[in-house]
Amino acid sequence: MPIELSLILLSTIGTAVWTVVTWADQQEKTRIEADSHLDAIYINPFLLVAEELQCRLYKILANREIEFLREGIAHRGDIHGEISYHEALEIVYIIVKYFGWSFYFFLYGSYTDDVKAIQMTTTISELFADRNSFGDDAFSFSHTRQHSLGQRFVTRVFGSNATYPEFVATTLYQFNREVMDSMQRSSHLYLDLDRTIEAIRNAKSTEDLEGRERLIAIQNALVDLTNYIESKEKFTLATVPRKKVQLVSDQVVLYQSPVPAEKSIFEQWFPLSPFLDNLAEFVQTNEPLKKPHIMHTIEGRIRIKVPLLNLNKEYAQVIKSSIESIQGVKSIEVNPEAASLTVYYDKQIPRVTFERILLDKTDI
Repeated sequence: MPIELSLILLSTIGTAVWTVVTWADQQEKTRIEADSHLDAIYINPFLLVAEELQCRLYKILANREIEFLREGIAHRGDIHGEISYHEALEIVYIIVKYFGWSFYFFLYGSYTDDVKAIQMTTTISELFADRNSFGDDAFSFSHTRQHSLGQRFVTRVFGSNATYPEFVATTLYQFNREVMDSMQRSSHLYLDLDRTIEAIRNAKSTEDLEGRERLIAIQNALVDLTNYIESKEKFTLATVPRKKVQLVSDQVVLYQSPVPAEKSIFEQWFPLSPFLDNLAEFVQTNEPLKKPHIMHTIEGRIRIKVPLLNLNKEYAQVIKSSIESIQGVKSIEVNPEAASLTVYYDKQIPRVTFERILLDKTDI
């Protein structure tokens, strides 16, 4: 083979190899940038509020924040007074923010198919909702109310050109205005908030705080969750190892949690949870959790796939309630086994318009 032809061939091969390598590098950079973006809009806000709630519960349970706040009242001369409404409201505000960000963390980002992360977040939700182990006390919120409160105060940002849906938590000022609204306070949703706020205000000490045992279990679970996510993300928000609060003979004691925790509180409180068993099987044997999408549509009727419907009946009710609020909807048929629902609507509404509205309502 002539030398000139050999050189041309080698040059062509080298160019091809360089192009492939460059393309692969660019794809990897694009993937890293996309992951960083998902972290920024879903994982980081969730991790921050989980740590904020864990720290606040630790202060209440271990650092006797209730007594500290009441000492401040005594110094002002109000010996028989209560903890201020705004101090109690701030604690409830953090809980509601956690509800919102945990819901979106569950649906978006890089942990939607992480079985352990899903187990841990669901454990915390179960602890807030569990009335068998803790009773119907303060800090008790059903799954439906957790979802409703979370979505009410952590809302989607519209008008953005972002590739992924973005969310923002309402401010404490806005939260206060809505909770104080006399029109809202008559609903059961806000009565739960009022009951929790009053429990905090009326507590004379940490031992006297209604719902203390529930909060201890939640604080423990939050330590496990934050430790686990930080171990995956390769950074930590904590300056010192987190400690778990524990009751021994009705006395609060502390013990340091391994980082990451080897065993979550899930195994202690909910060893036989059928929802998590189904969810783990779903994630391991089927496609990852994904957003709702349209399966079939004709004028006046749309069938939509919602992957989580066959895992959680309360989630199905949240979705149904959201769709029922759309003007022109006539009826809804939910099929949990097929993870789908059929919506019948007014044929006068343009199909494309209704599809867009429907997907927006189910993208929660």
